[in-house]
Amino acid sequence: MSQIAAAIKATQTRIAQLQSELETLQRAASIIGADETAPAKVTPKKPKAKVKPTQKATPQPTPKAKQKPQPKSQGKRHQWTAAEKAAIGKRMKKYWAKRRKAKG
Repeated sequence: MSQIAAAIKATQTRIAQLQSELETLQRAASIIGADETAPAKVTPKKPKAKVKPTQKATPQPTPKAKQKPQPKSQGKRHQWTAAEKAAIGKRMKKYWAKRRKAKG
């Protein structure tokens, strides 16, 4: 049993090291200016509280269970006029013709 505990501890230590290295690399990338391609900062998950076998885990009520569900707000969408659609169509036809011509 102690071997398992030691292995878990070693793994947790390695995870902490890797997270530290990742944060260092992300800071370096942001200094260089590679923010556009850098992924969002990874936040480590907090370990779950251990429940002893003699204790019974009681489910805690979630905050959503107490609140009434809110309806999603439906914002108005922009409706394009026929003139706007025609203008876009002309621009896109010109764009694709230029692409075909450049391709050969």
